Amino acid sequence: MQTAVETHIISGPRVLKPREVKLLLRAPDLRTRRGRRDAAILAVLSCGGLRLGECVRLTISDIEIGKRVRITTKTAKSRTARWRTITLPGPAARLLRDHLAHSEPRLFVFEGRRHEALSTRQAGRIVRYYLAKIGRSDLRPHSLRHTVGAIVTRQSGIWVAQKVLGHASPTTTSRFYSAFDVTDSDLAADRLEEAMR
Repeated sequence: MQTAVETHIISGPRVLKPREVKLLLRAPDLRTRRGRRDAAILAVLSCGGLRLGECVRLTISDIEIGKRVRITTKTAKSRTARWRTITLPGPAARLLRDHLAHSEPRLFVFEGRRHEALSTRQAGRIVRYYLAKIGRSDLRPHSLRHTVGAIVTRQSGIWVAQKVLGHASPTTTSRFYSAFDVTDSDLAADRLEEAMR
């Protein structure tokens, strides 16, 4: 039986659980060029929180590879030019590094035929294929962005999630992910308990 909190969380956007993100990233065949590309796309979407259009338009100059892997991208839904930088966690960074090392793209990180950017339609098909492969065909490509929003909100709070997702205001982030942020309530209870000692 679900608790009231779990029911409220489930009523938000449908997302992958962290263990399902791991399964998704392991689904492509990393022995093939296409598998490495697909894994990198899934990594950028499910660990970076990019929109599908932002992902396929990434260029080599948007990627900073050093001790960490960072992506700097223009927020797609912004009326004014607004940029954000996302640091990929270790497993996702390794998949992107591996893809870049083996495919050596010319301009776009995820190339289609004749070195042009992969289309959002093609990328969407790739994501849906792997979601189905792990038994989550109920989700759509944008659900990977929601997954990042949900996990970051739960672990680090609304303000960090706002920056990672590139929302103009924390109000926008809160509208989607406030159901995932129960830590503020726990913290308030701890402070009250300390005050009553």
